[in-house]
Amino acid sequence: MSEWILKGQSIDASDMEIRDKKIPKIIVQILKNRGYDTPEKIERYFVPSLSDLHDPFLLSGMEKAVDRIIKAIEIKENVLVHGDYDADGITSSALVIDNLRKLGLNVEYYIPHRIVEGYGLSSKGISYAIEKGCTLLITVDCGITSVQEVLQAKQDNLDIIICDHHKPQPVLPDAYAILNPKLPGEIYPFKELAGVGVAFKLIQGLFIKMKKPVEATYEDLDLVALGSVVDVVPLVDENRVLVKYGLKKIAKSKKTGIQAILKETSLKDDLTSYHLGFIIGPRINACGRMRDAKEALELFLTNERTKATEFVQNLSADNKQRRLIEDGMYQEAKCLIQEKHLDKNRIIIVEKETWHEGIVGIVASAICDEFFKPAIILSVKEGVAKGSARSIPGLDIAEALGACQDLLVRYGGHSQAAGLELRVEKLAGLRQCINDYALKFDEAIFKRKHSYDMEISLDEITEEVVYFLKFFEPTGMANTQPVFLGANLEVVGVPRVVGNKHLKFVLRDGNKTFGAIAFNQADKILEIEVGKTKLDCLFSIAEDSYSGKRKTVLRIKEMKKSA
Repeated sequence: MSEWILKGQSIDASDMEIRDKKIPKIIVQILKNRGYDTPEKIERYFVPSLSDLHDPFLLSGMEKAVDRIIKAIEIKENVLVHGDYDADGITSSALVIDNLRKLGLNVEYYIPHRIVEGYGLSSKGISYAIEKGCTLLITVDCGITSVQEVLQAKQDNLDIIICDHHKPQPVLPDAYAILNPKLPGEIYPFKELAGVGVAFKLIQGLFIKMKKPVEATYEDLDLVALGSVVDVVPLVDENRVLVKYGLKKIAKSKKTGIQAILKETSLKDDLTSYHLGFIIGPRINACGRMRDAKEALELFLTNERTKATEFVQNLSADNKQRRLIEDGMYQEAKCLIQEKHLDKNRIIIVEKETWHEGIVGIVASAICDEFFKPAIILSVKEGVAKGSARSIPGLDIAEALGACQDLLVRYGGHSQAAGLELRVEKLAGLRQCINDYALKFDEAIFKRKHSYDMEISLDEITEEVVYFLKFFEPTGMANTQPVFLGANLEVVGVPRVVGNKHLKFVLRDGNKTFGAIAFNQADKILEIEVGKTKLDCLFSIAEDSYSGKRKTVLRIKEMKKSA
């Protein structure tokens, strides 16, 4: 059981009006606690505008990058787009390739193989560009740490434009131009764009410089939303605008590949970030995890329905296989951690020779969640350990790896997720080094916490509150779904287990009752005595459709017996 913590402070909020809509006090209080403390800020949050997007030319390398691409168009150069094998890299690649082709460029592409080549600008990709007669190479979602590879490209008279969002290391590649909001001294107002967000800014800049209608770039917000949500970037500021409008575009997308995905997954209107992150995204990622990611990219480039249907079916099959392998690896990792008492360390590192390199990141995430400690999962082959790291709030795993970089062949990533490679003989040293680094942190960050926005009674859950809660979408990192505390709630009737893992029951507070579902908490049924047990619950509020009727339900995050 985690510690329950109230976010922010209790504020004396009153109802507020924006655009003739009266916002309930509960909603206003949540927004004020999150920093939206004026009618203007609240309106901008609830009704974000595409006019809120930042000028792409605020990125320091934009002018140079755009001019180089225009030159390539004018003299009909061959260009190669070098992407990455995850959903962010695939959507970034599709967006840039499609737009450059529409502008008349002959565009090749290269997606490295996750297991054979690993992450980043690939030497094979550079060789492929030269083989195809390309004189310009544009990286998307990679390249910022590829110092040696860029040097190789320059020696071969290949200009490189790096379009990336990962954290730069002290030495930058000597590229023709670099677009990255995280560059030292960068004045771009928002630092947390996904790779596809940076790629979108490049296309925006290109359209502006070529005096083409910038509104035409909004047709690709479906790709921007998908890549951004699946890469788990903070859904605030510019990302919130991009994803909010992108979600609207997906249901009506003209892209044959997206139409095929929606048909395969039976998704229609009212899409949320959940649908992108947990239904569509895993299918795109699975292709690059299980095999070559090119088919995922071709899905977004094809205009043929038959091909798109075939691609999507293959991706779904990949995803099923991925889940089977993941389950086995997760159980093995847990056993090894417990046998070797690795959970005593502040940062868990576990390795095995038979583990699938494409699945280590997902397993690292699951282990991190299970033990609430940063986790590094490594696959060992021929004396080399390659893997992924995931972290908890408050500990930047990329910085932690940076503190031990002398032991690593390569590493890179974000504060909460990173990749790494090292020689097996350096593993003991890494385990020691990174845990010494973790000792600098307050022990409190290693204790699981669950934040909630406010305590309410069930009779405060009105139709108006449920209506306005929808305006918090898209929710995700840094913009979480509102969570409430309900105290001393009575369980009505007999709870029942649904789907083997989930608990369904009814809660009453005074005269008000709501159906409730606790996902993956079926075991709690043994703790509930019908007619006696009262519960304190953390829950979110949602609308479920059943038999065509919309019904408000409480989605239970955690529950415990009332004191």
